[in-house]
Amino acid sequence: MQHSIEDLIRRINVMKDKAVLVHRLRNQYSGLVEEEYDKTACNILIEDIQSLALGIAYDRDGDEIKTEMEYK
Repeated sequence: MQHSIEDLIRRINVMKDKAVLVHRLRNQYSGLVEEEYDKTACNILIEDIQSLALGIAYDRDGDEIKTEMEYK
């Protein structure tokens, strides 16, 4: 793995934060309001999440599990 465990945690946290934001954007309008959610903004956030997930999935170089604790 090229990235440290701490970097993996940060990436996963960013993915979670973006997913929560998509959820809020998608559900900000109830069926009683005539406005609709911003589908483009939601799709951009979903693409960001997918890109981060793909980066994690393809981080397969080497067999060492790195941690920032070892380098300080």
